[in-house]
Amino acid sequence: MMSAHIEHMTLSVRAAKDSMLMTRAGNIRLACFDVDGTLTDGRLFFDSEGREIKAFHVHDGQGLVLLREANAVTDNPLVFAEDDAMISGGNFHAEPVALAADAMACAIAEVGAIAERRIAMLIDSSVSRLPPFLTPNAGLNSGFMIAHVTAASLASENKSLAHPASVDSLPTSANQEDHVSMATFAARRLQPMIANVAHILGIELLASAQGIDFLRPLQSSAVLEQVHALLRAQCPAMMQDRYLAPDIEAASALVRRGDLARILRTLPDLPALWITV
Repeated sequence: MMSAHIEHMTLSVRAAKDSMLMTRAGNIRLACFDVDGTLTDGRLFFDSEGREIKAFHVHDGQGLVLLREANAVTDNPLVFAEDDAMISGGNFHAEPVALAADAMACAIAEVGAIAERRIAMLIDSSVSRLPPFLTPNAGLNSGFMIAHVTAASLASENKSLAHPASVDSLPTSANQEDHVSMATFAARRLQPMIANVAHILGIELLASAQGIDFLRPLQSSAVLEQVHALLRAQCPAMMQDRYLAPDIEAASALVRRGDLARILRTLPDLPALWITV
């Protein structure tokens, strides 16, 4: 079901009368959905009913672990006055938090890594059938070359940050706490990783919109045309090189604020991908 929704959004193109453009649209379908793993395999992140993303099943997975730990007793020892009992244990140990945070870090890094590969395909004319580096005058202009370098750098940084913190330990408290979880860092690095992914997705959004502009007068699906219009209201197409940092910030802000998600939520019959907070 989810595969059908994604394919509908990306492939429901109103073909122009020009047979060359129709052939071009057909080539895009072949290149994207029959060959490249980062596009075809992305649909496999969803479960059979399309409700959650498998790798990021926060509500029933890591999210519940964190919720339980936040509400758990962490004192040591535990005093039960009514039973006249005192029990010592490792209730303070944050290993479950560290393990949950490590799993989330891996998932976050994968989102950025997959998005970076899609950007790489967009700027590669041998794959996308679009102008090299998404610029009309490649060579004179570098187009999205450096924007992709930025995305690759952020994806690589997240790979380093995704190294599991829970496998490390240094004894403390005169060796009384001889195994510690490193849960503080495991959780603290998640927000910088999310910020990195938001910038990668912002760059992908800019590159994708530029690709659509090169394919006019073809039209994408209605929902993706809404996304394109939302972006273009803030970031014009780049027909010659310019300072892209403000555009990247504006595009990543659309991701962080949830503006894109709000558009996708309006799709009829879209399975409930969204976790109610």
